[in-house]
Amino acid sequence: MPVGSRNWPDWRNSDPERLREKLARPVGGVLFDVEHNGYWHSRWGERPTDRTAAVERAREHLATVPKLVPVYSHRYLPAGRGTSGHPVLSMHQTDIVFYGVNLLDYVYQEFSAGPGLDRSEPEWQPQATVPFWREFLE
Repeated sequence: MPVGSRNWPDWRNSDPERLREKLARPVGGVLFDVEHNGYWHSRWGERPTDRTAAVERAREHLATVPKLVPVYSHRYLPAGRGTSGHPVLSMHQTDIVFYGVNLLDYVYQEFSAGPGLDRSEPEWQPQATVPFWREFLE
């Protein structure tokens, strides 16, 4: 496990509350945009006119979306078994972009740690794979 930076989650020694905060950031970012920037997902039905009610309705919907696990800073991968090979997502509220076609490519890209794919190469074709979250990438 990488050490020496607060940006890497320390799954063994970190304060559990700090880890919970990192795990909650993707949903928290969407809720921030619901509350402050007028974001509303089309599948959630009509947006309540009351901002507090809108946030609560969004929170109910977001409780059902796939969980994401922090990799480094605000870079995330889907949680659970059978989730290898997914692209790494950079997430800041509802501004979500690809940061690597998979975990290895991400490490190469982010840290100049090897021969990562050039984004102009045909192989740079990350495929959005995680329900709900992929809709921000399409």
